[in-house]
Amino acid sequence: IGAGLGATLLQGAPDTIFALIEGVAAGAMLTMVAETMLPEAFHKGGGVVGISTLSGFLAAVFFNTLG
Repeated sequence: IGAGLGATLLQGAPDTIFALIEGVAAGAMLTMVAETMLPEAFHKGGGVVGISTLSGFLAAVFFNTLG
């Protein structure tokens, strides 16, 4: 239902909107994987592990685009 509504409501939307939506979805997936696949880090660090992983990934991408 959500995919159908999104396709209907966002028909003709600019590419930047789709980039933003996909970026948020990718960040959520990366955070979820970090919290699930790194159980010891999650146990010791709590909920900050996922956000830390995402921040590190974004920093790496940012510095990669500078060069």
